Amino acid sequence: MREPRVVVFSGAGMSADSGIATYRGSELIDGIPYEEIMNARTLAERPAQVHALCDDRRVELASAVPNRAHRLIADLAAAYGERLIHVTQNIDDLVERAGYEGSMHVHGRLTRMRSIGNSKIEVDIGHSRYWSGPAEDAPPGGYRFRCPKSGSLFRPAVVLFTHLLHDEPAPLYPLMYRIMGSLHPDDILVVIGTEGAVLPVSRWARNADCRKVLNNLHDAQDIDAGNFDLYLKERAETAADKIRDIVDAHMRRFSACP
Repeated sequence: MREPRVVVFSGAGMSADSGIATYRGSELIDGIPYEEIMNARTLAERPAQVHALCDDRRVELASAVPNRAHRLIADLAAAYGERLIHVTQNIDDLVERAGYEGSMHVHGRLTRMRSIGNSKIEVDIGHSRYWSGPAEDAPPGGYRFRCPKSGSLFRPAVVLFTHLLHDEPAPLYPLMYRIMGSLHPDDILVVIGTEGAVLPVSRWARNADCRKVLNNLHDAQDIDAGNFDLYLKERAETAADKIRDIVDAHMRRFSACP
């Protein structure tokens, strides 16, 4: 008999309580929107700008502390093992630092660099700046991040934008879509802290024949809360214990079914 699963989909709202800015719609660096900096065209034409922003964010991430929502994922993993699936849009490492290493980061990881010549080669650099010297000493044309062994250029291992849309391959998308399309009536889907603007969260919830819980601090234009059985309109950190109780009650109910 198939065991019920806990599928958690998280976005920027999960990390907002740890001081991680969502950036969407914000202006950074000479008034240029975040999406236009973290952009494939910008990486090709002005790589130093992309690397500088990623360096700054990576160093800032070191001082962030996992909050109760991140620990919730680790707690659910401890309780339910492989029956927990955590899919996240976030590129930070706060869930990992809370104690769970199995998250599916569909938009990549800020703490990793990827070889431009071979996308299968990644280097984990933690919270350090990949360019170790002053910005003014970077070679002409941008930072040249090379692998000391292969000489390959490296770039941040994250999916980049183009005018609010992703134009780069996101290798984990097919698996993510299969997971969301295979939700069983005994499963529970928990969506935490996302506007639903990039991925079709509302459609997933509408099509899923299972228990569905939404947790957002604010109403999201691209998510119909009516597609969910329960809407916790509060911060992820304060909703975490409620979510844990809801999940535990659901799993007890369906795990006990003959």
